[in-house]
Amino acid sequence: MLSIEKQLLYLLASGDGAGSGASVSRLVEVYEARGISHQIVRNALSKLKKDGYAESAERSRYKATPLGEEFIRIINAKPGLYGKEWDGQWCMVMFEIPESERRRRDSFRSELLQLGFGSLYKSVYVSPWDYREEVIRLALQCEVTEYITVTNTRIVHNGITPEKAASLWPLEELQELYREKERWFREGLEPALTELEAAGTGTGGGLPLFVLFLELGEVIAELGLRDPMLPDPLLPEAWTGKLLLGQFQACLRRIALAIPEQSPYRPFVAHFLGR
Repeated sequence: MLSIEKQLLYLLASGDGAGSGASVSRLVEVYEARGISHQIVRNALSKLKKDGYAESAERSRYKATPLGEEFIRIINAKPGLYGKEWDGQWCMVMFEIPESERRRRDSFRSELLQLGFGSLYKSVYVSPWDYREEVIRLALQCEVTEYITVTNTRIVHNGITPEKAASLWPLEELQELYREKERWFREGLEPALTELEAAGTGTGGGLPLFVLFLELGEVIAELGLRDPMLPDPLLPEAWTGKLLLGQFQACLRRIALAIPEQSPYRPFVAHFLGR
C-alpha cells in the first residue's frame, strides 16, 4: 500500500465529524494544500475501494471497511510495542506455497515483513510478538491458509541473540532512517510548528497545522511499517529508534491539541486524542 493510501485510510477511519467516513472534497482540499493533485487523491481512494479497504456508501463520500479499520489498528498499535515487556516467546510462521501460487506467496511474505517478522530460514519467519490472529487474517486475505503453519514457541537451541537479530532485521538501515527523520524533524517540522504557534493556532482555519499533523503522521506510519519494534533484549545498545519514535508521537499529540476545536480538521484528530 502506498503512503498516500495508508494516510487516506487513516482519515477515512477517523471521519470528519459530518457522519461516517470523509467527503472527497475535504480530502482533496487537504492534499492540495500539500501539493498533491485531486486526481492522485481520487485514484488512491479508488484503489482502496478496489482492494476492499474502503467503501463509498454515498456519492463523493468514503469510509473505511472493517478490513481497512483493522489495518489502521495494527499500524497504530505497533509503536506501543516499545513499552511492552517480552515474555521470551516467539511467533513462528512456516509455509510451503507452490510456485504456481507465486503471486500470493510474495504478497503474503511482504505482509509478514511489514508486520515485523524476520526470516529465520527459508519460508520460516519469526516475531517476538504474538501476531497469530493477524497472520491468519493475512493468510485468508492472500488465500494461502492451506499452506501455512503458525505457532507460539520458545527456541531451546541456537536462539536469537542481539547480534543475530541484526542479521534477521535491517536494524542498521533502520537506524540510519531514524537519523534521517530526526534531521527532518529538528530542522524542518519543529521550526514550522513553532512559527505556526507564534502566528496563532487558528491560522488558515487550522489547515496548516493539520498538514503538519499529516506529514509527521506519515513519517510515524512509515517507521511503524519498517521497524519490527523489537524488545530491549534484542536491540543493539546504541539503538535510538525507541526514544525518537516517542518524541515524534509526543509532537503529533502537540499538533493535534493545537488544532482549534472549531476547525473542520479537528474531527480527524479527535480519535487520536482519545475523544
